Amino acid sequence: MADSDGMSIQPAEVQEISRQLDELANRVGRVMTDEAPNLTVTPSGRDEVSQRIAQTLNEVHTSFGTSTDQGMAEVHEVAATLRSHSSNIAASEDFAG
Repeated sequence: MADSDGMSIQPAEVQEISRQLDELANRVGRVMTDEAPNLTVTPSGRDEVSQRIAQTLNEVHTSFGTSTDQGMAEVHEVAATLRSHSSNIAASEDFAG
């Protein structure tokens, strides 16, 4: 355990947590890919209402997919930042130590 001015870190635990974050983001991506056919709506009829409902639901699905992609990228970025900072703190402890 590194301890520097009240800050302590368990590099192995941080690595495990960042791995779990990456895994979570990857699972979300797989679910979105696997469920895309189930979330795509085809109109139940040729009438204007059926067409509009299907169009709206598909637009929502597309928007949700975009937001999900952004969220997954953020989670991957957080995991990478945790790994980087953990390594930097451990290296500074080794240097100072």
